[in-house]
Amino acid sequence: MSQRSRVQDTNIRNASTPQLPPALNSRSINSAVDAILDLHERRQAKRRRYSSLPPQDDDINVDSHSPILDEFVRTRSISIVADLKNFSLAEFGILWSEIRQYIQRHWNVGPGCKNKTTPKDMLFMALTFLMHGGSWDVIAALFKLKSSTFSKSITGFIRTIHPHLMQGFVTAVAEKWSMLRLVTTGHQFQNFPHARYTVDCTFQQTHIPLGSFGSKKSYFSKKHGLYGVKIEVSVLPNGFAIGVTPCAKGSVADIAVFESNEDFHRSQLAKQNDESNIRDDGPLVEIFSNQWIVLADKGYQGLANRLRAVTPVKRLPGSILSMEHEQLNADIATDRVIVENYFGRLKTLWSVANDIYSWKRENYDMFIQTCIALTNVHIRFLPLRSDDGQNYNQYINRLMAIGAKMVEKRASTTQKYLRKRKPRLDSIIPNLENAYDDGDSDNSALGDDSGIFD
Repeated sequence: MSQRSRVQDTNIRNASTPQLPPALNSRSINSAVDAILDLHERRQAKRRRYSSLPPQDDDINVDSHSPILDEFVRTRSISIVADLKNFSLAEFGILWSEIRQYIQRHWNVGPGCKNKTTPKDMLFMALTFLMHGGSWDVIAALFKLKSSTFSKSITGFIRTIHPHLMQGFVTAVAEKWSMLRLVTTGHQFQNFPHARYTVDCTFQQTHIPLGSFGSKKSYFSKKHGLYGVKIEVSVLPNGFAIGVTPCAKGSVADIAVFESNEDFHRSQLAKQNDESNIRDDGPLVEIFSNQWIVLADKGYQGLANRLRAVTPVKRLPGSILSMEHEQLNADIATDRVIVENYFGRLKTLWSVANDIYSWKRENYDMFIQTCIALTNVHIRFLPLRSDDGQNYNQYINRLMAIGAKMVEKRASTTQKYLRKRKPRLDSIIPNLENAYDDGDSDNSALGDDSGIFD
């Protein structure tokens, strides 16, 4: 074998024999193994510091989209959901599914600090606030939050969802329930089937405004004897609201509120092209052939001169109504009861719309219109009933009683002031009668002059 072949054979044998790294020896191996075992022992020691019992909250889903709501349900059962926000858990889920995408796109986005509360929990907290109202402190304490933080978060959240709620649950309802749809589905007024909707104003008490007497006076409602504001709501015969006005001062007449919203009414009462085949032989059709009827109460007298409005006949002083007029008024009241039922549901569901309004006045329209939209959602699940109208009557009677009590209190205060004022005046200004008596006594000292000429 040549020398070249022997060298190649040696290289092949060396390549096939495993070689140890130069630094790997028994000393390095022992040192590395001891270090690894020491690290393992340290990890085990850290774990042994903690209890081996299962965590107390192991049933909480940390990936939940509503951990606050879930904790309330876990603690107080599923019934607490309706008690806190007027919707069952299933109804709340439906509401959330309809507005979820809008909230996720528009709330808690952009630069700046982010709210750590999930959007679904924010909706839960906002509904709780609208339902129970009161002061910010009370509702904030329920969620273990500072009052200032809670009020800012809830107000900002409602400001974000308010336009979407109005568009989705009020404006969209007006577009969906045209007169043609009301007729084809059988949702018409009983006595006035050619009426599209009924309208009325509802009053809410507020605290006495600050400022001069003239500025305060504009908020005073003589009918209720209270300071407050009013809104006008238009309600379809199936119970859904399709329009709400910005709030007006309490002294403003109902018909003036209607006139400020006349553009809306003209657009909603106008007959559409696909409604030309609907038979219309109702009142005032000869004058307003291109409009449907709107039903209103006695506070809207004279409205028929401008729109196709049907209002009750008012009795003139010293006269009585005919049987025909009495029947007409009864028919109008029967159909208009739907708006009273709506107000009853609104005032029953939301404390913000029922109690004395004590928050910022510039936020009133946002809060009350949000309540209107959510009331429409509630009516989808539970249609209006006669009990709602009774609830509204109780609300009105309570306001009237409060107003009468305040009038009585003011009268009592005035009488008390006058009683205290009289002794003060008597002590400063001599009584004229006593002054005359003193003059007579001085003259009598000269003797009786009755027989001077005898």
